[in-house]
Amino acid sequence: MPLLSPSGKHLSLHQLMAMSTMMSLPAHSKHVQLLIPTGGGEGTSDVAAHQLYLSQPIQDHLRRVYDTLCDRERSLTYDNFVSWLESTQGQLMEVPRKESYLFEEFLAVLYYNDGFEAVKEAMPKDLSKPISNYFISSSHNTYLSGNQLSSKSSVDSYKTVLLGGCRCIEIDVWDGDAAEPIASDVSNLSTSPKPEHKRHLSATNLPSLAAEAAGKFSATYKSVKDAVKDRKGLGIHLLGMEKGNKSSESLAEGDLIERPPSTKPIRNGEPIVLHGWTLTAPVGFRDVSQTIRETAFKTSELPIIVSLEVHANLEQQQIMVDIMKEEWKGILIDVAHETCNPDERVPRLDELLGKILVKVKKSTSPTPEVLSTSTLGPLHYRNPSNNSLGPSSKPFSSSSNSLAPVNSRHEGDSCSGSEDERSSKKKTKICEALSNLGIYTHSEHFIDFTAKNCMKPSHIFSISENQILELHEKKREEMFAHNRDYFMRAYPAGFRFDSSNLDPSLFWRKGVQMVALNWQNIDEGMMLNEAMFAGEKGWVLKPPGYRSDTSETIAYKTLHLKITIYAGQNIPIPQNQEHGFHPYVRCELHVEKPDESKTVEMVEGNGRAKGGEYKQKTPYGKGDHPVFGNDGILLDFPVVTGVLEELSFVRFKVENAKYTMDSLAAWACVRLDRLQHGYRFLRLFDVKGAATRGLILIKVEKTVS
Repeated sequence: MPLLSPSGKHLSLHQLMAMSTMMSLPAHSKHVQLLIPTGGGEGTSDVAAHQLYLSQPIQDHLRRVYDTLCDRERSLTYDNFVSWLESTQGQLMEVPRKESYLFEEFLAVLYYNDGFEAVKEAMPKDLSKPISNYFISSSHNTYLSGNQLSSKSSVDSYKTVLLGGCRCIEIDVWDGDAAEPIASDVSNLSTSPKPEHKRHLSATNLPSLAAEAAGKFSATYKSVKDAVKDRKGLGIHLLGMEKGNKSSESLAEGDLIERPPSTKPIRNGEPIVLHGWTLTAPVGFRDVSQTIRETAFKTSELPIIVSLEVHANLEQQQIMVDIMKEEWKGILIDVAHETCNPDERVPRLDELLGKILVKVKKSTSPTPEVLSTSTLGPLHYRNPSNNSLGPSSKPFSSSSNSLAPVNSRHEGDSCSGSEDERSSKKKTKICEALSNLGIYTHSEHFIDFTAKNCMKPSHIFSISENQILELHEKKREEMFAHNRDYFMRAYPAGFRFDSSNLDPSLFWRKGVQMVALNWQNIDEGMMLNEAMFAGEKGWVLKPPGYRSDTSETIAYKTLHLKITIYAGQNIPIPQNQEHGFHPYVRCELHVEKPDESKTVEMVEGNGRAKGGEYKQKTPYGKGDHPVFGNDGILLDFPVVTGVLEELSFVRFKVENAKYTMDSLAAWACVRLDRLQHGYRFLRLFDVKGAATRGLILIKVEKTVS
């Protein structure tokens, strides 16, 4: 039977597609499964554009909008349509010229021109600036799949973050055990050694002992947890043994300790990747390197920075170099380009497409030249200046005595810290061959902004969140001036054993290029990261006033924001909360506070992500297709001064109203300069960062002056 319009005429294929895909409920409308998690701006789902449909309440709201635009003859004219697009939607688009438009045609024009999207498409990127002039989507302890104490190290974590848009990853490298081959399967490591082969704690056998302890701890913890659950029906958090429900923005309970074993064995004698001085299980450095090679440039050609935290001895470091040159042949920056002297400048972004840069500390003194103990054959690199092949660097090695791992830290630091800030009685030395890979991105220990090492264009200071906030209080202008020209990396403070995240917007506003986050935990910090890098391929050009090549001042503005919430559809329902689901929308504005640029005491939570300063919420609705009245619910934020749109964010959380603690059901986060005016669909992610079919119809009224 042919589909007819309200006037009785047959609909065109274009109109038929619009109606059949936007106005009818699909037979199978379950929420989509995670393909690539969000957090880095490149999350995707299997929700194809043609699968969008509109629930009846949302159709009714849009019909009312259409009716207000119609003339006395109840038809929408071309002039009225174009005028509404410009004044209400703030959007110019091609509208096929007609005398009038049916409701279905009104929807089709908007739909096929992205007229419903709340988030503006990312602009074409200027790649001509020095790489220090960009914010970079960054991961902290990339190898971890869960918390900082007992979760598994996994190569899949690297695949996940790289496909999700991360461009700065971290590898924590330790000595492999040559005498006792380490398998990744924790169950094989839990067997105690025979008494006659008693092992002593050293840098070499620490990883195997840690893995063995992890297996025992895992079994013990699971038995205790199950016993308590059987008795009281309550969950237990790893830290603090909290009873009852946890915040749904924190790590899922199962992720804390129960983990599947890896299937790949670690090659005998090769370095391993794990979280030192914890119960995390290791993976092989070669496996990590191979995974990086396979996924590095699948979604983007923009470069990747590999941040190495090295605890391996000199002999193992040479093996690291051999592995990287073999696995990353042709994409590793292992020699300086003849037109880009690292003592004079860092490369432009367009000079590094498809390349991997290594961030590592520089060697402090020459190391003795010895024959490589690696079983790898001779390696060659391709010289980018003449496209010719040449031999790799000569191998270096240490004596047979292993260096002791780092065993003390600055106050406030912890196992979640960085190699640049950990203080020890005996620091790990870096061999020359490895040091030579830190060409345009090398680690420097921060002393002061007047120190000599501040003048090297390629230096990177890795500083904990707490110390950066202290520097902001005491040396605000010096730090901001430094970050206009040179790299700084922020990493989470030591109290974040549960892999919670800092508020990255605080540090972006201080010019910090790399704010390292725990990607395995979709909390406020990762939501803001998603908004910052949505569609940006992991690199965002800093706004004027933050870059080295401009004398322009920062363009602070005054903001008045109104958001009306009308209705939602396909809201993801949290597990075991299908009955009595009462969703409401909480909207938070993340902007620089008036006193944030002056003193650290005024920064709420000392850098901890605790929610936006300006908050509004709706009453609760009912079910996964909630309606908030014919006129919607207006969330009118007070006028805010000193706003920089490029570094401000609007975060939406759909929460389930309960008698006890409300739980997160879905969320969305948008950078303010990309939040579009007018009637828009806000697309939702679930608590694990999966894109869903869920959306909310909103109206945005944004005045920036």
